[in-house]
Amino acid sequence: MGRKNSARRISVWGKICAGVLCAAMAVALAGDVSSGLKAQGSSVDSLNEQLKKLQQENAERDKKIKELGANIDENEEAMKLVSDQIDGINAELSSYSSQIAAKKQEIDAKGEQIANVEKSIADKEVEIDGKKDEIAELKKKNDENLAKFAKLARAMYMNDTSNKIPVLNGSDDWYDYFVYSDVVRNISGQNAKFMQELMDSIKEQENKIDALNNEISALDAEKERLKKDKEAFEAEMTELVKEQEKIESYSNERKNYLYGLTADNAALKKKVDNLEYENKISWQKMDEINAEIERIIREANANNNETPPTSSSKDYIWPLDTKFQYITTYFGYDSWRNGNHGGIDIGNAGIANANVYAAQEGTVIVASNTCSHNFGKNYTCCASYGNYIIVRHPNGYATLYAHLSSLNVSQGQYVSQGQVIGHVGTTGWSTGYHLHFEVRDPNGTKTNPFNYTYVNL
Repeated sequence: MGRKNSARRISVWGKICAGVLCAAMAVALAGDVSSGLKAQGSSVDSLNEQLKKLQQENAERDKKIKELGANIDENEEAMKLVSDQIDGINAELSSYSSQIAAKKQEIDAKGEQIANVEKSIADKEVEIDGKKDEIAELKKKNDENLAKFAKLARAMYMNDTSNKIPVLNGSDDWYDYFVYSDVVRNISGQNAKFMQELMDSIKEQENKIDALNNEISALDAEKERLKKDKEAFEAEMTELVKEQEKIESYSNERKNYLYGLTADNAALKKKVDNLEYENKISWQKMDEINAEIERIIREANANNNETPPTSSSKDYIWPLDTKFQYITTYFGYDSWRNGNHGGIDIGNAGIANANVYAAQEGTVIVASNTCSHNFGKNYTCCASYGNYIIVRHPNGYATLYAHLSSLNVSQGQYVSQGQVIGHVGTTGWSTGYHLHFEVRDPNGTKTNPFNYTYVNL
């Protein structure tokens, strides 16, 4: 039959071939001269019509399965691409997460540094407050000492006989005066030393405050620098987060698309499963019809009064000119079809429209010439055989000639051995010009054509 197709169609084809051939052999009985077979022929015609209808339904389902299979394959390819995209996006998200985590650590570190600087500033401000308290205390002691000195100076003034005190009238700097005036020189050295120490302590504390203020200024500058660094890091992290959110949004979009494809594929596969189940039921029905047709054929042969030749296996001739002997497909299991092939395919170069000969004399029980699709194809067409002929021979055997481009005989016609009955074509399920040739035994069972001798080979 056809040289290339799917395993599923082959299995259906094998069943259809058996059914159609058996039906045709039953119809052969209707074309026989025996009037008792006419009713059986009518019954076989009805069964054959059922087979054709089932075959057409299966062919339509197979076509739909093929279309759905293409959609499933396309979806699965898209699913793989989207899945790869999602993997890439997830890797990018992981990178952003790492960058954000690192940036957050930097921000936290800057925040900790700022907190340490603020603590240092606070500590120094407390220290300054302490220094100010010390200065206030020293100034208080100095004021007390000055008050004491004022009392002493008044007492000296009240008792002065040397005219030295009036010099105080024009003095603006009490300290200089105390140190350098003759009055101070008259005060005990211990009092002068005490006052000097007070003033030195005040100066020292003021210097420390100045140093602390300078340190605070430096810390404030450091704090501002750290704040700017932190703000820069926070801005960077904000951008990273925005970019991550954008990528996450795209990832969610891709995931939703993938989920949609997955759901579509699940629905498509469910449809395929339903169609395959319907085909399975149809095949079972065809098996039942085939069994009924074979029963009718066996009964027809049992009622046949013709005497078979003594050796039915040695009187065939090759159905084509002997130069055409190239076998493209043999009888039996065919791995390409994933099923049994019920005959042989002969397909030499130049075989198009070659004469097809009756391998043995007999009655034409089927002469189907309704298929106009004489071109190569890899799908079921015109009951798969295309245009075909079945000749029932006197011994109850039958030969079948399929995919013909044209027929030279009609049903019920008696043909002689070697008579031209048609021409090689490519109608039906056929990928190119060739002759499909079968030999059926009286039970309608397909047999290997090479089990028989061809006298002209």
